[in-house]
This record gives sequence, C-alpha cells and structure tokens, in this order.
Amino acid sequence: MCGITGIVSLNRENIGEVLVKCGRKLTYRGYDSVGLAAVHEGKVDLRKDVGTVDAVDKLLGLSKMKGDRGIVQLRWATYGPPTKLNAQPHFACDDSIYGAHNGNIHNYVEYRRELVETGHIVRSENDGELCVHAVDKYYEQTGDMLEAVRLSTRDLKGAFSFAVGRADSREIYAVKMGSSLVAGVGNEETIASSDLPSILPVTNNIIYLADGEMLALSPEKVEVYRIEDGKRLTRKPEPTTIDVHAAEKGGFPHFMLKEINEQPKVAQDVMGVLQGAKSDEWLNIIEESKNLYLVACGSSYNAGVVGAYYFNRLAGIPLVPSIGGQFESMYGRALDEDSLSILVSQSGETKDILNVLNLVKSQGRGKTLGIVNVIGSTLMFNADAYIPMACGYEVSVPATKTYFSQTVIFAYLAAMLGERNGTLDRQEAKSIVRMLSQDLPTQAQATIDHTGILAKNLAKTLIGVKDLYCLGYGMTDGVAREGALKIKEICYNHCEGMYSSEFKHGPLSIVTRDYPVIFVTTPEDSWMVINHINEVKCRFGRAIIVGERESSLEPYVSNEVDYLEVPKGNIVLNPMIDVIPLQLLSYFLSVDLGIDPDLPRNLSKTLTVD
Repeated sequence: MCGITGIVSLNRENIGEVLVKCGRKLTYRGYDSVGLAAVHEGKVDLRKDVGTVDAVDKLLGLSKMKGDRGIVQLRWATYGPPTKLNAQPHFACDDSIYGAHNGNIHNYVEYRRELVETGHIVRSENDGELCVHAVDKYYEQTGDMLEAVRLSTRDLKGAFSFAVGRADSREIYAVKMGSSLVAGVGNEETIASSDLPSILPVTNNIIYLADGEMLALSPEKVEVYRIEDGKRLTRKPEPTTIDVHAAEKGGFPHFMLKEINEQPKVAQDVMGVLQGAKSDEWLNIIEESKNLYLVACGSSYNAGVVGAYYFNRLAGIPLVPSIGGQFESMYGRALDEDSLSILVSQSGETKDILNVLNLVKSQGRGKTLGIVNVIGSTLMFNADAYIPMACGYEVSVPATKTYFSQTVIFAYLAAMLGERNGTLDRQEAKSIVRMLSQDLPTQAQATIDHTGILAKNLAKTLIGVKDLYCLGYGMTDGVAREGALKIKEICYNHCEGMYSSEFKHGPLSIVTRDYPVIFVTTPEDSWMVINHINEVKCRFGRAIIVGERESSLEPYVSNEVDYLEVPKGNIVLNPMIDVIPLQLLSYFLSVDLGIDPDLPRNLSKTLTVD
C-alpha cells in the first residue's frame, strides 16, 4: 500500500518536522519502514530505517532534518522484505535524484534487470527504486526533469504513484498512474500526498488528480499535466471541509466500509503480483507435492474452502482444507516428505498457523507455502516460499479485502495448474486469468455500487433478529461461511454458515414462521438450491437470496428486499462477487445496531495465542 508525501516551500527550514507530522497521518497505509529525504542548501539528506514513524524519528532524528523541500515515505512491503536498504526514499545512481513511490511495479523483475544491464546502480529489492532510476534514465537523455518524469511512466507497468526531485531543483514532481495521489496549495508552500490526511496539516486547498496525470510542485503553485502528451491542464484548488479523522478513512464512516470499497483495486494489485516472474516457483512447489493441505483460521479458512473447490474444478487436484488448531491432531501423522502445507495468515503471526509451520519444519514433513499479507512476518521468513496478498494495511478487525485477495490467489493458482496438467486447455486458462485481471475489478465495483443500497435496506429488516443461517452450495460454500462469520463478528448475532444440503440433517428443526435463512447460489447450482429453499419455505421460514437474478428463484422471496442481486458473470468469479453483499449486509446491520464494526468486542486483528 505505502504512503508518500512531498512538500516544497519558499522559506521553511524545518522540513523534517512538518513531513514527520504529515507522515503520521499516513500510518494506516504502512508501518514496516520509514524514510525522509530533505534538501538543504542543494544537498539531499536521506535517512531511513525499519520501524514506525515515531520509532525511526527517535532513532534518526527525522523531525530535526533541515531543508525547504523533501519527501517522506511510509512503507507497506510487497517487493523486498522490510529492511533499511529496501526502505524509501531512494537515490538514483548518485545522490542528485531522490524519490519514493506508492503502489506496485508489476514488471519489477524484468525492468530491474534491464536497468542493471544498462549500467544503473540498483541497490535494493524494492520496486520503488525503479521509479527513481526510470526518471534518471530519461533525464540523462533529455536534461528536462518534467519530460523525464513523463517518459518514465512508459517503462513502468502496474498501479502506482511516485514523487521525485533533484538536489539542484526547487521543484518536486509526482505522477498518478492507478494509485492514489492528491495535492494541496498552502501559504508559500505546496504539497502532494497519497491521501488527504497528510495534506490537511498544511492546507485545506486541495487539487484532485485523475489517473494519467502528473504535477510539478513549486513554492507558489501546483502545475498539472497530462502524461500522455505533456499538455498542461487547468486545475484550481478547491477548499475541503473534511476533517483529518474522516480523511484517514477516505471519507468513509468506518475503515471496514473503506476496505470493502478497496476490493476492486486489490484484484488489480494481487493479479499484478501473481503474473510476475515468481509464479513458476509457487506452481512448481505445488506440482512437486503429492499431498496438499490448506491450513488457515477464520476468514482465511473460509477462503481456503473456496480454494479447495477451485483446485478441484480447474485443476483436478485435491486440496484438503484444515483449521489451524485442528491440523496436527487430524493430519499431522499423515504428513510426509511429499506433502505441502499451504499456510494462510493475513498477519503472518497467527499462532495456530505458526504451530503447523514449526511442526512441518522441525520434523521435516514436506514443504510449506505461505500466503501472507504482512511482508516481514514470521510466516514469510520461515516458509519455503510465500505469496503476498498485496492488500495493503487492513485496519478494520473483520477481514474483507484479505479474504477477497486469497480467493483470487486460489483461483489463479488453480487455473495455471490446470493448464500445466492438461485439465484446462491454454485458451481456457488464459480466459480465466483475463477474467481475474480485467473483469473482476469491474464486476466487483459494479457489485459494490448495486448491492450497497440493497444490503442497507435488508439490514433494517434484520435489526430484531438474533439467530439465522447462511447457506451455500458448491462454489458458494465458503462464501456462506464467510458471510455468517461477518454477522457473528460485528453484529453479535448468532449466524451459522454451512452447506445447504446439510441443513435438512438436523438444523432444519430450528425453522419457524419468518425464521430467516440466507441462500448464496449461482445459476449453475440454483436448481439444487431451490430444493433446499423449499424445505425452509414450506415450514413458513423466510428465504433471503444472494446471487444473480433468476426467474426461477424470484417466487421464493416474499419481499423484493430479500433478493441481493449481483451482476451476471462467470461462475469462477461468483465466490468473489457474492461475498460483497454479505460484507455490506453485516456492515450496515452492525451500524444499525450501534456497534463499531471496526472494533468488535473481544476480538483482535492478529491472534498470537493458542
């Protein structure tokens, strides 16, 4: 995720103090490492290290750095572990050009190799350094920083923003290419940042940028240009009344709602990582193993259930999902040198998952593949290989975008494995990858836009309900479990998630008049789910449907509010799309009940205890 802020002032000398103050407002975007580049009397002072803003400030004296311009960066690691060397900002080949980025450079491996082969001194494993070298490359050719920054974007593939400057220039330049960037005009100083919170300590006169635009900061003004042709654009500052706390949440009332809305971007980012050069390593380690176990807890386990369906459907490969705490007693003795334990943890510090990691490592019972969001975590460093979720910082305790990313990862791996073992032909596999990278972000956004009001209206009818079920079938099995978990987590209502055909084997006895049962279904499976809906309806229960609009399902809802309709799409995308209305339903119900969905009682984001 990461966060950057650049400031250019006329007479200010305490640039470190103000950049640290602004940087604190971006802590939610990253805290793996922090760095600050300050320009004073034509020289760049660059200090950086691993840790939070306050920790690195205490260690290196960031807030005491002198200068009239500079850049601060807070890193959430995706390319390269959190080390001092990988911390940003970076220098180019010498210390005349400095800069930092926010986002992901998807062609990192290839472009880094190209830069090194053409004589660039690339010091880190961090993709942000490539942005600075790209500008350096074109400055050597043109001698014009504005043009060098513009041309640099042709080499860089991905979703990113960056800020860059020269020691001998009063300007700082920044680009917006798929990642967030906003600017502000203050009193004899200008500022650009990844997010509005970092702007507001300096000014409330804001300039909003569109993708494909760049800017030049000088003490007096912000000039905006179109990257495609370099044309200067007219963009006047607009005053904002948003306060700092609201801005940290992007204008959303809660981080959970903000993070639900970030899921289309997550699809783009994680697919960019998955299609990089390391994917062969992950696929090889899976193919070389005879027995596959997927070990996870909570939302990650629910995503793993979806993953098992993907592996079977797309690759014809059995993948056994297991809850972390159960794994040793259920499967521990079955592990051998040909086993692979796929360990899933947002934090990479989940104790139940690390127990399994230690079991496998200490007894030499096969290999481990971590799927982790926090780069630099114990799981990342100790697994035989790891896949980053590329979600950025997830603030809200209930998982949303990390679950979403995990399902994308499982679908991608299954499609690629299916192509390699012949279960899918090349065109089928390419079609699935195209859907994940191109269709999914669009469909996810359409689902958020369409089902938000539907979920809000449905939530109002469930305020007095203290007990309900959420049922899935086939590919929506894990989705229903996840929807039920969300309602339990942040609404404090009992909601049981289970396989819909199992409902008749006991739980059906709980149904009375108007008892609500949510059915998550797909057009492929609705013919079977109708049988299960009938078992509820004939006992006067209330059926609530989540899925595509189907005429065969319409007679089973008593009220239009009970149909959470999602856009039509391929069944491979259904488990990712169908979870969104359930996330929104739990969110709105939580708010209606007067509960803070970001901080539900008794729960923690990272569970490091047994």
